Amino acid sequence: MRKTFVIVGAGFSGTVLAANLLRKPPLEGAEVVLIERGAAMGRGVAYAAHEFPYLLNVPAARSSADSSDPLQFLRFAQTRLSEVGGDDFLPRALYGEYLQDLLLQAERAAPSNVRLLRVFGEVTGVRLSEHGVSPAARFADRAPIVGDALILAPGNPSAPLPPWAAGLRGHFAFRQDPRDLPDTLTEEHSVLILGNGLTMADAASALSRHPQRVPLLHTISRHGLIPKTQARLHTDVMRGGAEALLSVAHSLRKLLRACRDLAREIESRGGDWREAVAVIRNLASDLWQRMPHVERRRFVRHVQVHWDIHRHRLPPQLAERLDNLRRSGKLRIGAGRIHDVAAVGRRLRISWRPRGTAMTGEMTVDLLVNATGPNYNIERSEDALVNSLRSSGLVSADALNLGIRTARFGACVDAAGSVSRCLYYLGPLLRAGHLDATAAAELCIHAERLAAHLTLRG
Repeated sequence: MRKTFVIVGAGFSGTVLAANLLRKPPLEGAEVVLIERGAAMGRGVAYAAHEFPYLLNVPAARSSADSSDPLQFLRFAQTRLSEVGGDDFLPRALYGEYLQDLLLQAERAAPSNVRLLRVFGEVTGVRLSEHGVSPAARFADRAPIVGDALILAPGNPSAPLPPWAAGLRGHFAFRQDPRDLPDTLTEEHSVLILGNGLTMADAASALSRHPQRVPLLHTISRHGLIPKTQARLHTDVMRGGAEALLSVAHSLRKLLRACRDLAREIESRGGDWREAVAVIRNLASDLWQRMPHVERRRFVRHVQVHWDIHRHRLPPQLAERLDNLRRSGKLRIGAGRIHDVAAVGRRLRISWRPRGTAMTGEMTVDLLVNATGPNYNIERSEDALVNSLRSSGLVSADALNLGIRTARFGACVDAAGSVSRCLYYLGPLLRAGHLDATAAAELCIHAERLAAHLTLRG
């Protein structure tokens, strides 16, 4: 009997999974139901079309959504843009076009007993049969869609609303969406961007798009650290031995020492510390899974912010723009915490405490942008589907609130600790069990493994 796979979410993860199921379906055939609550499939929030050209933070030659064809995206980009090279950092919207084409090509090449069904609508919950199988995606305005397996792929969760921002919803000067930015600011205005990561860099770049009228940009994050810059890698500098250097580390302290030794070894051979990060990234899941809980907690508390700025890096042209803004005095990077925000007409007065001091500072700005990045703590989620799944006990948070608890192939672990036979999760919340699961390269591998599992399972 033909199998039905229901995929909730048609961003990167859902689209790539659907393409894999279409390319290598079960012998008996399959119906792949791809559900998207947005206006377009294959884009999601990350790769939606915007007037401002937000850039990928990975070069074209390392952005393929097919691990067996590393240059697939580069070839696609070369059909759309002239003189594109493998080291170029291209627009995110172009990557959305690539994902749409990837799905279309997989659909066209699928066997006759395999069908892709596109559904636009918002899934409000999931229902299982009394035997814990036959998952059904529920909607508010249409009949449920039942499948043999249901895969949750809703994409990156939105940033959490800070406690002090509860009364700011709808205020002219507050933006919870860091891409919903006005194009009317001038050098006479000031902006505070909350966060110092990649989302901050995107927001600062968009706000400074007009060189003759750049507003004064402030940023605040707990540590005041911004991402490092990408560079061209020569991954053949370190051949073998990396696993041995890291496998003997049975504590976080020893692991950090081994990572530093690895970086020094690579640099001594003429390489770059970023190549060490690439090696560690490939081993991150195994290293994380063997790490005791107490060491994981120590990592999250003391090390993760440093790992993130070295792991998730800026495209060179974006880093250069930030450097120019800082040198000109138009961008001021801060470290600290916001205590309170009060509306003063169409402006906002911010009370905050700089890191390492007991003093409280104040500033009044024309715009406050929440660029803190995704909220991986599902206990604080504002997403209706996630809250429904959590309240029904079908999914559960990990002990460190990094994401969703999953077992092999992304099978969801419910509130009682049981592994589901038909409900799966694919996306950045896999970081709970793998640490590094937010980039296309890692999610591509997870999607391929899950597709193979779904195809072969009885």
